[in-house]
Amino acid sequence: MSFLRNPFTKKGRASAPLQKLVDETTLSQQVRVLAARLEHLSPQHAPRLLEQLCTGLAADTVEAQRYFIAEALATAVYPKYKFSEYGRMYLEDEPFLAYYQKFMDVGNWHSLDRKYTLHQLLKLVPNLQGDIAECGVYKGASAYLMCDVLQGSGRLVHLFDSFDGLSEPNQEDGTYWSKGALRMPEETIYETLASFSQYKVYKGWIPRRFHEVADLSFSFLHIDVDLYEPTLASLEFFYPRIETRGIILMDDYGFNSCPGAKRAADVFFANRPEQIVMLPTGQAVVVKH
Repeated sequence: MSFLRNPFTKKGRASAPLQKLVDETTLSQQVRVLAARLEHLSPQHAPRLLEQLCTGLAADTVEAQRYFIAEALATAVYPKYKFSEYGRMYLEDEPFLAYYQKFMDVGNWHSLDRKYTLHQLLKLVPNLQGDIAECGVYKGASAYLMCDVLQGSGRLVHLFDSFDGLSEPNQEDGTYWSKGALRMPEETIYETLASFSQYKVYKGWIPRRFHEVADLSFSFLHIDVDLYEPTLASLEFFYPRIETRGIILMDDYGFNSCPGAKRAADVFFANRPEQIVMLPTGQAVVVKH
């Protein structure tokens, strides 16, 4: 069982500082007993067992030990999910976590890794020419990061969304999404971006209002529209307007729920020099040649 390895090592080699946190021999006995009980755990029993685990953990239990127990539990309930190494620094980035919690529903961490990836890639923008565009805005949490990076630059963030939810899915999109899903009032974006002024909102179905920015160039394009047709339309319009070394970040590329978004990108870049790089977050990034 893979989750019986010591999670406080890198590539199987012990890290001296972390090794001091846990007596491996004592912990391994406890976890082996736990793992044996979890091996064939059915999902309906998980809440009860999780409650028992939390009750049994003392207040001073080492954080790394909690992580190891969480890995064992999650692996038993959902073995397809693979835990990463303990101690990733972005999970301790307090200013970023505060930003995320400001805009997300309580307890919803589903897009934390994607927002952080966007946050990091946007650091490249100040050294590039052109504005930023986003297709698919929702509440504006991603747009907030874009506006923040362009403060004082004189450049704009151009935001495209119907604010009536998704358009009609086609045969490329599977059955997960339906028309009108993810509807969000337009007023929400103005509330989210209340502290910024360097943005413009284009309400309407993609690509109806793209022509209004036809004379502009862009350093960064963020596509988060979930479906085949708006993804393809966004790429077709903005690709020739992306500056060399500009970045295209696609939020939906690596998710089974969005097969149309992946298909559209694959079709579009099939005969172009750029490579689509899929990230473990489910996003994909392209750097314009």
